[in-house]
Amino acid sequence: MEEHKTKAVSGKDYWKNWLHRFLGLLAPAFLLCFTGLFFGPLDIVNSNQAYLTFSAGTLFWALAGVTVGVTALLAAVLAFVPGKAQRIVYALLLGVAVLFYLQGVLLNGELAVLDGSGFDWHDDAQAAYINIAVWAVALVVIVIAGWFLHGAYRTAGYILCAALVLAQAVSLVTTWQAEDPDAINYQLAGDDEFVLSSDENIIVITLDQMSPLIFEEALEEDPTLAEFFQDFIYYDNMSSCYSFTFPSLCYLLTHEYFDTTIPTVDAVYNAWHSDLANNFYDTLHDNGYTVNLYLESNYAAIDTENMLGKVDNIAVAGDLVVTGKLLENAVYMSLYRYLPTMLKNDFYVSTGGIVDVAQYQGVEKLHINYDFYTELQEERISLTDDTKIFSWYHLQGAHFPYVVDYDGYLCDEDETDRMSQLHGYLLAVGEFLEQMKEQGIYDDATIIISADHGYFECFQAAFLIKMPGQEFEEMQVTSAPVAQEDIMPTILYALGEDYSDYGTTVFDWEEGDVRERTTRVWGYMKSYPDVDWVGNLNQWDAQANGSYRYNVFGVFNYIGDRDTIYEEERYWYLYGVADAIEPLYDSFY
Repeated sequence: MEEHKTKAVSGKDYWKNWLHRFLGLLAPAFLLCFTGLFFGPLDIVNSNQAYLTFSAGTLFWALAGVTVGVTALLAAVLAFVPGKAQRIVYALLLGVAVLFYLQGVLLNGELAVLDGSGFDWHDDAQAAYINIAVWAVALVVIVIAGWFLHGAYRTAGYILCAALVLAQAVSLVTTWQAEDPDAINYQLAGDDEFVLSSDENIIVITLDQMSPLIFEEALEEDPTLAEFFQDFIYYDNMSSCYSFTFPSLCYLLTHEYFDTTIPTVDAVYNAWHSDLANNFYDTLHDNGYTVNLYLESNYAAIDTENMLGKVDNIAVAGDLVVTGKLLENAVYMSLYRYLPTMLKNDFYVSTGGIVDVAQYQGVEKLHINYDFYTELQEERISLTDDTKIFSWYHLQGAHFPYVVDYDGYLCDEDETDRMSQLHGYLLAVGEFLEQMKEQGIYDDATIIISADHGYFECFQAAFLIKMPGQEFEEMQVTSAPVAQEDIMPTILYALGEDYSDYGTTVFDWEEGDVRERTTRVWGYMKSYPDVDWVGNLNQWDAQANGSYRYNVFGVFNYIGDRDTIYEEERYWYLYGVADAIEPLYDSFY
């Protein structure tokens, strides 16, 4: 009996000591979780309201719950470490929590934006090594101090934790952007992505970053791909207006050049409300077409509201649905900010990714269609007798992140590469064309397959077109000097409408014609002022001026072919040489 009583007392002492250790660990555990799981996600979302379609407030309570839960779990697990070893545990936890904070506000240097490309610390290995050395030295010093200055160290640690949490809380409160309760959340809807007309269709498929060279490389590696495009004319000398998706998509959909002298949001608004844009979409509607855009609205119009009255697959969305995937992306953005440089690569999030996973009540929101091929095979093209259809698809093509395999299916990034992904998307396009044939709507359709821009191996955009009734024994190739300026006039020509106010069609140019064309490339020049940020998710502060934020366009006027403009743009990236410089008012990239 006496022995049993002794064991009971020992058990009580054990849990009493565990509780003491648990309570002592709560402060550094809370600082770590508050920084990485609460403040970080909310600060990033709050600072990027020009880009995101939801407010930080919609994530507040979910992140608060995660923070409290992980704090308690972390402290509870570490509290099982007994005796003097607890000094080391406490010191390490405090050290990591403080270094998290310092990484975000001091040690990141010029941290890249989340542009969809993986972060490779080898690009600046020296800085990465210095960064990890700072962490290592700091942790060693902190652990030694914690061992020898145990009592005073804990007291100082509690005060430091409270101060850093308070500092971040004050920062969040003073910069908080409350959600406008009267704002209407317009979203492009994807419900009818594969619904086409039994009457007439105009289809535009834009494959991101598909330059003529990479398209031709894909055909050379797999000649069977060319069979999909047997009835098409391939233009291998199409000049791109711009070097990036924004403002290329905006131009292609409005026929208005990007005005660099005014704020981006105003320039895009003006483009979508211009006479040329209004007339184009009015003409489509007057001809009995329903206009559907299946693309990222932020790249095309900043705000979906700019498309009202022109685009028909716009829906009014309800409240944000806070899913686990959305919280995971938000936390990943935060960890990308706070982890040492060498660990960031596993936590980058593409700019479109965080928007893409957001779901809203009452609408089948359009998502980045990485699994376009799978959905096309499962849903298949169906027909409506109610309207003619104009559909514009923007697919990932040859653009990172590479998440589509050689056969067109969604996969992990380490299982594919640029060429494999493009091949997969070309298979998907081929399947789309084959299903149109099965439905009997292929022959009478106008189909354009192109790119929003090229890439470093060739800055031009591949362009293929099939007009109604057009048939060939094999794909026709021409080097006529065409340009993206010709795309909207060509669509109006296909409608049988007057296109003279828009310029020329691709059919107005032949091989051997001499034509001066213009393209613009983003760049940064120290001799021009830094500019504010309006685009891709900035990891620091959306208002801060980062030294690598693009602040100019390099303008190139050229006569020749794709090799001519490639040489000129190569000098731009190497030496900052262009025919003219257009300073930007602010920057999307």
